[in-house]
Amino acid sequence: MAIEIVDIRHFAGRDFAALLAAESLAWINTLRWDYTCSARVISACLAEKRLSGYALLVDHEIQGYSFFVYDGTKALIGGLFIQPNGLFRPHAEQLLDHVVETVKAVPGVFRVEAQLPHFALEELESCFRRHGFSAYLRRFMLLPLVGRPAPDPPPERSTAEFAFEPWRRSHDGEAARLLAEVYRNHIDAVINDQYQSSRGTSRLIENIVQLRGCGESLSEASFVAVHRPTARLAGMVALTSVRPGTAHIPQVAVARSFQSHGLGAALMEMAFRTAERIGFREVSLTVTDRNADAVRFYKRLGFETFHTFGAFVWDRHSLVTSQAKASPAPRQTP
Repeated sequence: MAIEIVDIRHFAGRDFAALLAAESLAWINTLRWDYTCSARVISACLAEKRLSGYALLVDHEIQGYSFFVYDGTKALIGGLFIQPNGLFRPHAEQLLDHVVETVKAVPGVFRVEAQLPHFALEELESCFRRHGFSAYLRRFMLLPLVGRPAPDPPPERSTAEFAFEPWRRSHDGEAARLLAEVYRNHIDAVINDQYQSSRGTSRLIENIVQLRGCGESLSEASFVAVHRPTARLAGMVALTSVRPGTAHIPQVAVARSFQSHGLGAALMEMAFRTAERIGFREVSLTVTDRNADAVRFYKRLGFETFHTFGAFVWDRHSLVTSQAKASPAPRQTP
């Protein structure tokens, strides 16, 4: 069996048709997510030679691929997929080695992020750690909407100061600032540095509501909570459609000063009732395992984990700092 790792720009977009079809099937079967639109975009980028990456060739046939993009001083490994027949999966590390070595060698790249949902964390962790990455377990969780027991209502006094409204585009700016505040020093800001600034969170929101990066935005099932006395945005929940019958929560947050009022549960319950009314049968979300409070909260609402995967981060600045701290102080001579 001849194995080759070849630059994806050496191929025509149509050469990846079978692989992208298999990837779309894996998204729908494993992650309950319709990947058709994303696959079309990737196919067009491959055809126009606008993606960088590598293809895994087995006996001259494409059996896997991985691509990456650059965003300023950061590189994003946007995907890694191998034909799911078990024969070629052991070569995922070989393909990944080429990708990681390439992006880390680019002058001016100081950070690399990757979230690869088709692989369990333990399948790729040793490879990433060998290249100096940190690894984090993430969960896909699912809540059936049909036939679920009615939740306990929050105490009326705890939510009386808040007005609940549909999320409109006029809320986007304040929502971005809210996310940046909530995720300051949060584990998810370590995994995705867009959470570290309002500029970054603005891009996250734009990706949800305008660019369909997390499915089709469901504006009628997305809500905000406004604190009546101050008119401040206190909380938000966004819902998207990722396949017929399946909704997804790409963002939910409550300002730190308004937490422990039951706002998160109230916002999500409004979103769930609306989603069920317009025909959705279930709702999914992703959460970092080390965000233990959130995991417990989602479990209390009835969510259960149906898939886990790894998120991986390499940061040159953090690596240099940690190495400096670990190094012994220079010996002084009189």
